[in-house]
Order: sequence, then structure tokens, then C-alpha cells
Amino acid sequence: MAATNFELKEYQCASLKRFRQYLRNCTSDGASVAFYKATNLAYIDAPMITQGTPYVCLRIPTGGGKTVMAAHSIGIAAKTFLQAGNPMVLWLVPSTPILEQTVSALKNLEHPYRAALAKDFGRNVSILTKAEALSMSRADAEGGACIIVSTIQSFRRENDKGVEDKEGLKVYQDAGALMDHFSGLSQEQEERLDKVEGTNRPIASLANLLRLHRPMVIVDEAHNARTSLSFDTLARFDPSLILELTATPQSEHKPEKDLYPSNILYSVSAAELKAEQMIKMPIKLTTDRDWQKTVGAALDCQAALEEAAKAEQAQTGEYIRPIILFQAQAASKIDPGRITYDKVEEFLKVDKGIPEDQIAVHSGSRKDLDDHIIKDAECRVRYIITVQKLKEGWDCPFAYVLCSVAEQTSATAIEQILGRILRMPKATLKNRPALNEAYAFVASNSFHETAQRLKDGLVDGAGFNKIEVDDLVKIQPDLGYDINAHETEHEATGFAEDELPALEVEETIQKLPAAVRTRLSYKPESGALVFRGPMTKEARNHIHLAFAKAPSAAGKIDRLFAKSNNIQTSAAEEEDKPPFIVPMLALNKQGVLELFSKEHFLDLPWPLDECNASDIVDRFRIVDASQTGQIDITDKGKVEINFAKKLQGELAAVIQEPNWTLPRLANWIDSGIQHPDVTKPSAVVFISNALKALGKAGFELSELARHKYELRKALTQLINDLRTDRQNTSYDALFAAHVDQFLTTVEHPMIFDEQRYAYNQPYAGATKFNKHYTRIIGDLDLKGEEFDCAAYLDQMDEVKYWIRNVDRKQNSFWLQLPKDKFYPDFMALLHDGRVLAVEYKGEQHYTDAEVKRQIGRVWAEASNGQCLFCMPTKRKFELITETVKAQKTFKMAH
Repeated sequence: MAATNFELKEYQCASLKRFRQYLRNCTSDGASVAFYKATNLAYIDAPMITQGTPYVCLRIPTGGGKTVMAAHSIGIAAKTFLQAGNPMVLWLVPSTPILEQTVSALKNLEHPYRAALAKDFGRNVSILTKAEALSMSRADAEGGACIIVSTIQSFRRENDKGVEDKEGLKVYQDAGALMDHFSGLSQEQEERLDKVEGTNRPIASLANLLRLHRPMVIVDEAHNARTSLSFDTLARFDPSLILELTATPQSEHKPEKDLYPSNILYSVSAAELKAEQMIKMPIKLTTDRDWQKTVGAALDCQAALEEAAKAEQAQTGEYIRPIILFQAQAASKIDPGRITYDKVEEFLKVDKGIPEDQIAVHSGSRKDLDDHIIKDAECRVRYIITVQKLKEGWDCPFAYVLCSVAEQTSATAIEQILGRILRMPKATLKNRPALNEAYAFVASNSFHETAQRLKDGLVDGAGFNKIEVDDLVKIQPDLGYDINAHETEHEATGFAEDELPALEVEETIQKLPAAVRTRLSYKPESGALVFRGPMTKEARNHIHLAFAKAPSAAGKIDRLFAKSNNIQTSAAEEEDKPPFIVPMLALNKQGVLELFSKEHFLDLPWPLDECNASDIVDRFRIVDASQTGQIDITDKGKVEINFAKKLQGELAAVIQEPNWTLPRLANWIDSGIQHPDVTKPSAVVFISNALKALGKAGFELSELARHKYELRKALTQLINDLRTDRQNTSYDALFAAHVDQFLTTVEHPMIFDEQRYAYNQPYAGATKFNKHYTRIIGDLDLKGEEFDCAAYLDQMDEVKYWIRNVDRKQNSFWLQLPKDKFYPDFMALLHDGRVLAVEYKGEQHYTDAEVKRQIGRVWAEASNGQCLFCMPTKRKFELITETVKAQKTFKMAH
């Protein structure tokens, strides 16, 4: 059976794209310069590891899917940096339970982790534990991707106290089963390996085998492997690169205290996880000094959530069983009054009458979770009691409520369990808002101190940004889970017959999504709009769009939204802003408005085989091998050949090359080039034509095969250049012939929303902006021309709200360019209802941005005055005011 299809989230793609570009730059610039190019930050070599070894970290908060990204990273590294189709990987995990989970998933052909590997290596994948690796065959090591999953502790020769570790020593000892790997080695290869004492024979050990293959090292939960001993262990295997994945990377550089920082290549924000529906947010916090009242409140919460979950299942078919995680106090001989797990268990069973089979204890000698599959619909467990942390690797999105009766003296006291209630079931927002949030009930005298500790736990333990967490922990003054609230009907004045006839109102309601349609109704006799239960922002936005043509609709819907959520209208206008809806650019095709995209100017598939491939002769050069390595003097005084070239040479020497033919080489080159717009036969014909052209130019097939990676790189660039020429030509032709067919429409809107506003880093400057649509501003520098442009918008009288439109986020506004998408820097909602897009361009980039100005003008002109666009430069921000006023005059004149 085929492996399960698993589409990466946008932030995961962005992280891996940054990793790919970094490794690509490492080949030409080295690890340090490549890191500075990617981050503008200084690079710090991994201690004890060969200088120049790429050593970077992807910071992914709890719930972000680190493991699937690790699986994808292997193919990226193999193609862009290692230049090997058979990489060896040492995948290090923090504990034995997580090891078992990871190995099981990677060996499962149906699992997304294995699917990620299959995408790059097909069936040529070997997944081994350390025990299996100690007897691996040469075919396992050389036949494709060979991935050894282990804990770093099991590879250490000595423990933290300097005592030899018998299990760890096996990695460094002769193993008869590994002898075959060391036959036929060159002198250069043997010189790199540890020898049997008193001889020149390499030890047939797993450690030497790893050194021979220069493994890629993946360190999961890297904050657990930061000591000198850990780096010393890694250094023994001479890694080709080290990739760390963690929510909480080390930032301090204090070698004297055994603290070594990570080089953070990409950092994912909580907003991105929230926008991708990966986590439940915010966390609603309730505190009470009485632990029994706290437990009771948590039980009431769970009961209400379970009712909401049943209603959700009836509507969507999705099964959810909300679970409470109880955090009890540790037992103490000197303090018998502690609220230990057995006291909590007794209170639940005796005082609250909860059946024993609904309770699981996982603490000390009790390991009840080992006997249950929590996600199984047949499982009855709803209440899990622990003390400090749950079973390692335990992960269940059904966990909704944290109830802690333990003393909370620090963030670390709660961080281990806090992350367990954050994951969103199936990574999809639910129709009932209560199921999109997490809940914390803590026995405490101070709400504010407890809230701060929760926030600290989110930063220190779950990896969220300090600026973001103020939005992630909210007060829950009362439970507010009245089940009847979901059935209460709220009315708002409807439409006059001459504005919108009753029949048209009914027809419009029927076109709404089912989740909204079933709650919205219309009373034609009174003309009233009726909504059952609290209206979500998403529902409000859908209703706004559906009734957009009725002038009075916006006010009526906003009042109904406020009424259904018990918000005073004045407060709703102030605190709960009206929707920020931006019409997208559409193309009229035979009376149907279609969102303007590449498909409108590019016929697919692209017949690449019809293009001239002979240009490769002028692009491809074979540099003499003796000149490929750049020789540098390191800061330690060593003369060192360019790290990437040396590494690639050593990896190539391990594998015996096949007998190359032109079709085999063409297929090999094609397998490493992404071309979703070209069929494989067409691509192979084009590549074959290029190889024939090189043959006529005097290149031998054996030469081309020996330098196949450089050749593939040159062909990739040639294909990209041909693609760009084609896109530019087709784009210009479309606008020349069909510019009058462009329109803007709310049928294809971008809706800015607090829930889905994603960014990479929150703005952390001292300047206070008063009109930004969301509380947090994404990706705005602390100073500079773009910052000043934002400040100008914020002070304009005509601007009601503005928002930083973040590049390449799923819920950002964009316009199609020939090759890419254009994301204007700022979008503004004016008091008169018009929408303004502003792209600021520095003087040095202004001339090259003509195509952006072109599509911006098309969008504005297609809107009949409802949309405005301008591109100021040289700090001439008054152009923004001129655009607003000039276009207003134009609109009034027409």
C-alpha cells in the first residue's frame, strides 16, 4: 500500500526551505558565512566538532511537528549538501520511550514520517536501532538512506561521572558482523579511522563505520544534549552536519559553565501554530485557594466540553473525548498533609462518584497509561493523575484541561505537563469555540502569580515567544460553559423588503457553510435575523460576505455578533473590531470569476523537451580536481580544504559507482530536479538532449557521470532560466490581451483575523502603534524606512486600521507575479470603507519593482475605486496621502 499523504504546514515548509538554502550556501560559502546570510547573526562552531561543520537549529514550539520535519530534512541534506543518494543518519532522541515511538513510526510504511523518506529515497531506506546497527550489512549501509535511531547516552563510552559504560563501549569495539564494511578501503580512508592497538587495522566498530560514512546527525529535543560530554561523543563520529530540533534552544555561551548555544536558523512563532490550527489557544485560567473547589471546577469544565464534543461529533463525525490531566503533589514523610495522587484519586472516586475505569494514574510505581490506548474510542479514561510529568512521549490531543493542586514555585514545575493540553485534535478548528481552547485550573492564592508562571512555562518549556504569551493565557472569571447557551436564540433587526427581499435573504442563508447555515435563520413576518448560540468570528465573517451587497448588513451582523456573545455594542466596536476584508484580484473567464493565478497565463504541462538544451555547453565546466578545494587557515592555525568539497569527496569514495549509460544518467539527474510543471518524459528528453550536446562538445560520458552533481546544478539553473523567460512572456501577453477582464470581488476575499494572523517574529519595539488591527505586529523592524512607513500610516486620519502583511503566510494578501506572489508590506482599512495596499521600496530596489507596481495598479483599477495601491520610496510617505485623496476625488467624480 502507498504511504499516507501528509501535507506539510506552511511554517514547516518555510523552516525546511531555510534549511535547504542554508546548506546550498554552505557548499560555496562555508557554514559560518551561510548562517550569517540566512540570519544576520554570528555563527558559533559546535564545540569539539571539526571546524566548518554545519551546526544549526530549527526552533519549533511544542505541538509544531518537529519529527516529521526531521524526516524531510534528510532528503534535503542528501541532495543539496552531502550530494549522496545513500546518506547515513544518526538520529538522536532524548529517551527510550521516544526512541521506540520514533523507530516504530519510521518503519511503518503508512506513517507520514516514512512517507517523507520515501519521497526522496523510495524503498531504499533502512531504519535501525543501535542494537541492529551493530550487525548491519553493507547493503544496509550503502544501498540508500541508512538511519540509526538511538539516545546519545547509549553512544557514550563513559557516563557523567567518568565511569566506563558497558553498553556504550559496544559502539567502539570490534564486531565481527561489521568486518565486511572495512574491506577494500583506500589509504586515505583508513587514516581517518581508529586502529586496533599496536596495528594498522581499523577497528571493525560501529563508531568507525559512522566515521567512514560521515553521518548527518539529527538531535531531537536538543536542549537535552548540550554538555561537553555530548559534543565529545558526537565528535567521535566525524559528522557531516548537525541539525537540532527543539522548542527551547540554548542561547547562552558560557563554556566555563558547560553552556554552548545553538545556531537558530529558523524560529517558528505561536501565531504560526495557531494560524495552522495546530494548537488550542488561548489557555483559559481559573484559580482558587481550595484544591477541592479547583478540582470540582475542572470536572464541571470537562463535563461541558464533553457535551460540546458530542454535539461536534453529531455534526462532523469527529470523535473527541476531553481529558483532564491532574497534577498532584509529591509525597513527603515530613508533610503528610500533601495532596498526593492517591488523595486526588480517592476524592474523584468517593466524593465525585467517578467510575474507576475512567481514572488512570501515572506516577511512581503506578503506570496505568501503559495499559490504555487513549485515542481509542473504546477507551473510557477521562481523568489522568500524575505528579511531575507524564509517560515520556505520551501525546494525546484529547487532553484539554490541566488541573494542578501542586505547589507552583517555578515555571519548570508546570512546563512538563502544560504542553500536553495544547495540541489541537486533527489540527483542525472545531465548530464550537470551547473545543478550540485549553483550560487550566490551579489551586493558588494569586491569579496573577499563577498566570505569570503559566506564561513562563510556555516560554521556558513549550518554546513560545515572551511577547506572544500575554495573548496565550487569559482569565476565566467563571466557567461560562452553560450548555444551554449554545441553544439560546439571539435576534437582530432584519432587512427592509426594498433593500433585500425575504426570498433572497433565505436563498443567501442556504449558500452559507453548513456550520453557519444551521444556526442562522430569518423571520420574514418580523424581518428579524436569528442566530442560535454564540456567533464565532468565522461565522460572522461568512455572514458579512454573504450579505455584502446590502448596505445595512454590516451593522446588523456586528450587533448580532455582539449580542450573541454578551458584548456591549460600544465595547464590541472598540475591542472586537469589524472584519477586515480585502477583495482579491480575479479574472473573468466566460462569466465566472476565478482567483488570478499562474494557471491563467501558463498552459500546463510545460513542453520542456521543445526547448533548446544546447545552452548547457556554455554553462557547464569541469574544474580540475586539484583546484576545487579552497585552502584556508583556520583560527586554530590549521590549513584546511573547503569542508563541503572534502566531505563530498569522502562520501563518494565510500560507494562503488555503477556503469553509467546516457539514459541512466539522464534519469538520475531528473530525479534530483523538482519540476511540477513538466512531465517526467518531457524532462528526461530535455536532459538527454543536453547530455548529447555536451558529448558533441567533447565531454566523455564517464566525465559527466563523475561530475554529475555539478552537472545537475547547471541543468537546474538552465531549466529555471527557461521557465522564468516563459513565465514573463506569457504574463505580459495576458495583460496585453485581457487587462479589461480583471475584477476584484468579495467572492475571493482575504480576511484578516486575530486567530489566523501569522508571523515569524513579533514586533518588540518601544514605539506604540494605535491602529494596528491585531494586538501583536508581525515582522516589523525596530527602525528603518519600513518602520517609518508604518508610523506614517498609524498617524493618518483617513486610516481606521492597518496591518503588517507578512510575506508568504497562508492568511496574507497577495497578488500574482510571473514567477512568484507579491505580498504588499501593509494593508489599511480606511474610515470610508476603502482598502489601501502600500508597498515600501528602498531606492536601490525601486526600479526592479515595476512588475509589482503593474499588478498593484491592475488590482486597484479593477476595483472601481474600492481598492487603492501605492509604492512610496525615498521616504516620500506623502504619496500615501495623495493616493487616498486623489482616488477619493476620482471615486466621487464617477
